[in-house]
Amino acid sequence: MARAGGAERFVLAAQELGLDVDAITYPEGTRTAAEAAAAIGCALSQICKSLLVIGPEGPVLALTAGHHRVDLDELGTLVGGEVRMADAREVLASTGYAIGGTPPFGHPNPIRTVVDPALLDHEIIYGAGGTPDRCFSIRPSELLEVTGAEPVRFTL
Repeated sequence: MARAGGAERFVLAAQELGLDVDAITYPEGTRTAAEAAAAIGCALSQICKSLLVIGPEGPVLALTAGHHRVDLDELGTLVGGEVRMADAREVLASTGYAIGGTPPFGHPNPIRTVVDPALLDHEIIYGAGGTPDRCFSIRPSELLEVTGAEPVRFTL
């Protein structure tokens, strides 16, 4: 049986978590947080970037507000050792999705997840929906519930 594409796998993962997501495709693409915010018509700070880092105990997913960058030193302190950004192969192997389309949940195996507290300041935030041209909306409280993410400061 053929493996479902990223968009289909994302929708199935959301359904399994009890989420009713409405992922929208943006033909012009949403590969960057700025492109996503422009396409959606929201503030850059409402974009939830799913960034994978590799730490001493394996991958960590850093859910970062669109206007922030990951502070690798700070995140390393939080996870107990040096961290580095994952490469494209590592992102795909760990999450099942390509860079730019990685959603905050729906990965083949649990990944320790941390969330930028700036995302919690909004009623609605937007994450990648399984492919680089798809986004979905979610309430921060739902994001915390389905990801088990710990809100911690790790950004610049």
